[in-house]
Amino acid sequence: MAELIEYARTLAEEIGPRPATTDSEHRAAEWLEKTFSARGLETEMQEFNSPHTYSWAFVLYHLLTMSAAFLAGFKPFLTWPAFAVSAIVAFFMWSDLGTHFGLTRLMPKGPSQNVIARHVPRARRGERLRKIVIVAHYDSARSSLAFAPNMVGGFATTFGLLKWSTFLTPVLVLVMALPFEWLAVLDPWLWYVTMVVAAYLLIPTIINIHRELFMPFVAGANDNASGVAAMLGVMEQIVPAVDANSLATGSFSPVRRSAEDAHQAGVVPQGAELRYSPAATPDRPDEMPEDFPWAEPMTERPRGQAVLEFDTIEFAAVDGRTSRPASRPAPVERPAAPAYTPRAGDVMLPADVAGPAPTDASDESKRTKRGLLSGFGRKRQRANDEVKEWLGVDEDFDARKAGKDIGSWDNFGEEDDDGVGWKGGWAGDDPIEDPEFAASEAARIRRRVTESVDRELTEKEVWFVATGAEEVGTLGMQALLRDYGEELRDAFIINIDGCGAGQLYWASSEGMTRRYRADRRLVGLARRVSRETDTLIKPREYRGLSTDASPALARGFHAMSIMAFAPSGMPVNWHWNTDTVDNLDPELIEKTAKFVTAMVREA
Repeated sequence: MAELIEYARTLAEEIGPRPATTDSEHRAAEWLEKTFSARGLETEMQEFNSPHTYSWAFVLYHLLTMSAAFLAGFKPFLTWPAFAVSAIVAFFMWSDLGTHFGLTRLMPKGPSQNVIARHVPRARRGERLRKIVIVAHYDSARSSLAFAPNMVGGFATTFGLLKWSTFLTPVLVLVMALPFEWLAVLDPWLWYVTMVVAAYLLIPTIINIHRELFMPFVAGANDNASGVAAMLGVMEQIVPAVDANSLATGSFSPVRRSAEDAHQAGVVPQGAELRYSPAATPDRPDEMPEDFPWAEPMTERPRGQAVLEFDTIEFAAVDGRTSRPASRPAPVERPAAPAYTPRAGDVMLPADVAGPAPTDASDESKRTKRGLLSGFGRKRQRANDEVKEWLGVDEDFDARKAGKDIGSWDNFGEEDDDGVGWKGGWAGDDPIEDPEFAASEAARIRRRVTESVDRELTEKEVWFVATGAEEVGTLGMQALLRDYGEELRDAFIINIDGCGAGQLYWASSEGMTRRYRADRRLVGLARRVSRETDTLIKPREYRGLSTDASPALARGFHAMSIMAFAPSGMPVNWHWNTDTVDNLDPELIEKTAKFVTAMVREA
């Protein structure tokens, strides 16, 4: 696994602060898209509109609540309108904090985006893959006095007072409006109490205005470049790296060889005649030379003559050398047809080689002789063929016999009694006379056979989602659930946030209004992984702002957050100018990546 701190350094230092809806946020998204694509993942940029900030919406909430409290006792006929205003404000702010709708959605907007990368292995028949979503937001916040080092420790208390002032004000105004004579004795003291309760909102109002006018954006190293780095660490452990030494044609430019090279490589059947034009293709018949034997289409084809078709004969060039054929499709016998237009690359067999076509009677006789146990033989033969194809060895190579003869990988390179060394990969002589061919083939097959492929990781469908606009109200996660909610309804959603400093926990509950407990299955999974891997990670309630797991839990999805906290219960250097790479703990990021990877394995 690469040094994950370098991922965090790229986001926090090279790209820098990444406010929602800005060009720097978009540059970070493009870097993430390239990083995912370089791993061979199917990557998508999901675009959506997001407000630039949440501050002005909450300034409006607080001003309306304070105005309603003042007007409620100023004139008797204003009491009921004041109650209506304060109640509506309380309702919309509750909804806003609960990651649903509110005034934040009405603020000026700009473009933001999520970066979604999918690792989707091929499922076997009748198998349903477990779907897991690893989430980490990549945007960063603007600093605020509410997160100053001498105030952030009491954030849960100050934020609780903000909520209770907003929700209690309409209750007090309603009591003032009730037509009971015994309430007259409380006048005007009840009004004074109402204004004192609402007056507390003057503090967050000033802080939010000061935030938008004077405070800078932070680098966001811990919150949340560290979470993105941990997510990329999980990707490195789950998604196999692209093999740069692979001989697949998809990794190299195909090289067209002559007919003599094809015969020497042993890909042309004995007695067959190979005809093709290097300058022509079936899609461009007009480019065929005039003297090419198939320039004119054949009107008839001798009945019973077999044609072996090869889509292409290609050789992969590796380090300037010619290797074994990169692709060797199995020949397919085509039925005779009254008219046939040959294609470049067809191999025409003489009639004495092809032999007569089987008759219907012979087909019926073969079906009768197969018996009840024929299916078992076919299945075993298919399995052997798949192994040979996977290893890239010749069709007549007997893996069982060769394995018994070799005995151990330690015997590769050693000479036998006749002074001949074992060769790997190609059972026989090197058809291209490459002196390094046997050694390179042995190394390639040994790597394919002995590499550690964790099927518990590779056979799960894993989404890696880097969300934007989290710091303005989890808008990226809400967009993901809106567009892909049906696909992710049964998925496990693991959110990684602020894991670069402090002590690592999983959030047992979170939410700014209603408290949402982490999904019980994910909690059980985290407990089991912590116990079995001797990783000391414990549950802890999170009483800060919403994370990307909050909207998922609020909508009934299976979600949980993995976070690191200071002793105060808040993220370290949270939304402050000290949130830099120098204050990160690289080992904690690595620990987070390994813990989440273990959760994916056990899921």
